[in-house]
Amino acid sequence: MATKEQITKAILKAAGNPDTGVVRVNAEKWAEAIVALDSETPPKANEGEDVVQESAPFERAKKEVRVTKPTEIR
Repeated sequence: MATKEQITKAILKAAGNPDTGVVRVNAEKWAEAIVALDSETPPKANEGEDVVQESAPFERAKKEVRVTKPTEIR
């Protein structure tokens, strides 16, 4: 697995090496999260942060019904 620094560089390179912005600010956090995926122990949350659980429940999306014609006749 790649190191945190390598992942950070790859994220910044893929985003076009920004000097400012959301990608620049969060690239290190994203790299830490990617490295944590490969580690055997789950990451610990810093004070005030939430940790995503692997067994978090999810709902399957309901099938969408599209209306293609008006139902009323005037």
